[in-house]
Amino acid sequence: CRMAGVNPRIRPMPYLVLIGRLVVSAAFILAALPKIQDPAAFAVSVEGYHVVTANLAMWIALALPWLELVIGFGLLIPQIRRGSNLIIALLLIIFIALHASAWARGLDINCGCFDAHESEKTPGYLWLILRNIGLLTACIFVLIRDWQHRVRREDTSAY
Repeated sequence: CRMAGVNPRIRPMPYLVLIGRLVVSAAFILAALPKIQDPAAFAVSVEGYHVVTANLAMWIALALPWLELVIGFGLLIPQIRRGSNLIIALLLIIFIALHASAWARGLDINCGCFDAHESEKTPGYLWLILRNIGLLTACIFVLIRDWQHRVRREDTSAY
């Protein structure tokens, strides 16, 4: 099954995996930086979800951005990329649930995703959920491809 005009030696799948990994990595790194610069503003966003106390919101605001930064870079480091990918996928599931919950409860809050100072903006919960589903899909795709690559490598090294 050859496509006309496509070089049979060029495989698009490794490039798609790389692009997926880079997009998710960039999203988490870029999301972490403004939160690290202003944890108090991010704590207000966390508190706005009404799922944790103010004290716990501050701790989350201090720790979560650093976790996002580390796992964002971790996707680019072969030795820790699977673990980073799993943590990112778990966080994305939590973020999707939090956005859906806030939307269902009619909360008008800033998600705190990339800029905690945009408090005047009404959140587009559908956009936030779809964006996170897209990132989660990329994570799952990359994780499956990495797992398949690892299994194939182990199978060939057994001989």
